[in-house]
Amino acid sequence: MCQSADGQWRTGHRSGVRRRVRRGARVLLVALVLAAGTLVAPAQTGEAHTCTPDATVGVSGRLLLPRGSGLVSVSLPSRETRVVPVLPAQGVATGVTQSPDGSLLAVPRFWRPPDHRIGGQDILLVSPDGGAPSQILARGQPGEVLGAPAWLPDGSLVYERRVLSGVEEAVRIERARPGEPGHVLAEQAAWPAVSSDGALLVMVRSAGGERLIVRPVDGGAERVIVDAPQLLTVAFPRFSPDGSWIAFTAAADPAASPAAQVPPSIGRASDTFRLSPGSLVPLLGWPAATLGAQAVRAHGVPWDVWVVRPDGTGLRRVTTFADDDSSAAWSPDGRWLATLSAEAVHVVALEGAENYCISNEGGYGALEWLP
Repeated sequence: MCQSADGQWRTGHRSGVRRRVRRGARVLLVALVLAAGTLVAPAQTGEAHTCTPDATVGVSGRLLLPRGSGLVSVSLPSRETRVVPVLPAQGVATGVTQSPDGSLLAVPRFWRPPDHRIGGQDILLVSPDGGAPSQILARGQPGEVLGAPAWLPDGSLVYERRVLSGVEEAVRIERARPGEPGHVLAEQAAWPAVSSDGALLVMVRSAGGERLIVRPVDGGAERVIVDAPQLLTVAFPRFSPDGSWIAFTAAADPAASPAAQVPPSIGRASDTFRLSPGSLVPLLGWPAATLGAQAVRAHGVPWDVWVVRPDGTGLRRVTTFADDDSSAAWSPDGRWLATLSAEAVHVVALEGAENYCISNEGGYGALEWLP
């Protein structure tokens, strides 16, 4: 098939931006795993989304957010905050999810043992009040990263295992019961999540562009439910409590037309996606002076929250925040979505325009919404 020069440019542009945003979304992971001493890539400055916390909040429950080496619990609507320590206090927590019976939290945490040249990530199982882990799903070798845990009704976990070596990356999804060896569910797939009844697995495949895939947990035919050219990369899929929707976050190509529809007032993406030292330092928990970072936040390719039905219908964008590296979690009643980004914590209605700014102190990683 022949293609015009303009068509070739647009195809090449999307492909190039897709590669850059995929690399950008993993800059933090690569930097952590390889334990780089400094980050000197120039930051692309721009206006990032910010919010002023609302005086009143019309939702209830409790948000669990990764912060530092542990977690924080934010009660709603009061916004009373409580630290949930994960001991020992070392490394960086990158997410949290609670078991179906409420007895355990799975917390992926990056850290570097003293005898390892490079760091990696394990999944710690702790009580809802925190403390020392009762069990650990441990990396198999230095530089290995276990993450994105999701619980099944029988108490087993699905999670991704990444092995990074330079610019090469191998990733697969595994399933394991705590204390037992894991087995592979899917090769070259990431970001697993499961339906509340344990029947369906949703994941991301990246061959030839990132696609959201659904299949039975125990194996079977895969069905592509999201394959949209304007979505450069997708992450953090989560089934709604009743299984009727899948929420996920996605970075959209601002050059795509008309599907991207990123309002200019929300913030424009830079042509290249880079994390500045200043944006990385808060997650690492190091003082800014450690890396000589300036107090400036770079704004990258815009991420927002989207939803789609498990059969692939009903794809739509829920937020227009154009945030950096956002994740999402469902409210227990399935009517709301909480989103954590580098800029803020928000709660937005699945239907309608209601939204609440919970906090203008953002973060990175998966969050959980509990009753």
